[in-house]
Amino acid sequence: MRFLPLLALLVLASCAKAPGPAPEAGHLFLWTADADGADPDFLAVVDARRGSDTYGRVVATAPIGDRGTLPHHTENEFPENDSLFANGFPAGKTFVFDLTDPRRPSVAASFVTALGFGWPHSFARLPNGHVLATFQSPDSAYVPGGGLVELNEAGAAVRAGAAAVPEIPDSLNWPYGVTVFPDIDRVVTTVTDMGIGTDWRYRDPWFLQVWSLSELRPLATIVLEPDSLGTGHRAPAEIRELADGSVYANTFSCGLYRLLDLDGAAPRAERVHTFPGAGVFETPCAVPVVIGRFWIQTVSAINGLVVLDTADPAAPVEVARLSLDERFHMPHWLAADRVSGDRVVVTGGMEGTWVLVVNVDPETGALSIDETFREPGSDHPGISFDREEWPHGRTGRAWMHGAVFGK
Repeated sequence: MRFLPLLALLVLASCAKAPGPAPEAGHLFLWTADADGADPDFLAVVDARRGSDTYGRVVATAPIGDRGTLPHHTENEFPENDSLFANGFPAGKTFVFDLTDPRRPSVAASFVTALGFGWPHSFARLPNGHVLATFQSPDSAYVPGGGLVELNEAGAAVRAGAAAVPEIPDSLNWPYGVTVFPDIDRVVTTVTDMGIGTDWRYRDPWFLQVWSLSELRPLATIVLEPDSLGTGHRAPAEIRELADGSVYANTFSCGLYRLLDLDGAAPRAERVHTFPGAGVFETPCAVPVVIGRFWIQTVSAINGLVVLDTADPAAPVEVARLSLDERFHMPHWLAADRVSGDRVVVTGGMEGTWVLVVNVDPETGALSIDETFREPGSDHPGISFDREEWPHGRTGRAWMHGAVFGK
């Protein structure tokens, strides 16, 4: 009788289910332009389930009806309410995609102007599910003097605030990136224009703005000054919160700043790192992503990615880098799989037709290309949008910009 407990345990063990696959996002959503402008732009959906028979395949598309919008930014994270905002910036138009069923995406709404502002650019989710968007201009004319607009899930305007302040010349006031900090009632925006052909090498100064979230009005201006680290202060790009609550802002000129005292009377920025290629207009540093304690940055000068360990946010340390083959020219956009926490999607700049998935070691920050994310029969990783056939028809070559992992 003394063997019965052991026998019972063995029976229970034999009946237990084998562990299933680790959780991960199921799809990649890629905001895509028809290359020749002859057919509508579209959202492409790619199977992101590692090990599936269709991993890396385009499984659905949602044409928007409009042509030549030049798709630009999407939201940086997949929305909980399945309504993804994406702008066709040169067309000054934003689209809201319904992704309730990820393999049957559709356009739920679109808008051009909202409460007196135009040229929407970047998006941040609010705790109430609404979206806070930077608008670079007043109304439909592409001129400086934009602001912030809160939009509901359907893209309808709720309230707005102008960016104009005495500290920033009107000619330079172009709201660009945006990040929300609800716990301290703050919003931070970068101030950089999207004008075609703009060359930031020859102008100063450059700014960030700190806003009240509850009142949607500017509270303070942070000036990014040149320093002994060179010209990496120019063209501020994105703001991200680190795992410990610290805040960084990067610049297209490859500087990295730590933002301090955002909830105080005199917020400031201190340069904590400079990436390769700083100050070189032709090799910008673009969209970053944060995974755990690691800041991962696109760096054109190495045609790849650089990883910083931010355990000490005042003195981040480079722990990894990954240079890509030239067929993956000028990486620009990054987004993380927030379910698995161990991979990012990488896309190129304007007119880049390639997509890569890069694995991230969440313990060390080491990077490696996902060799299984590739076209059937291809001799190299990655998938190409230089193709003829799509789920919506034979519309030919396309390129993508914003991308996000999702359900």
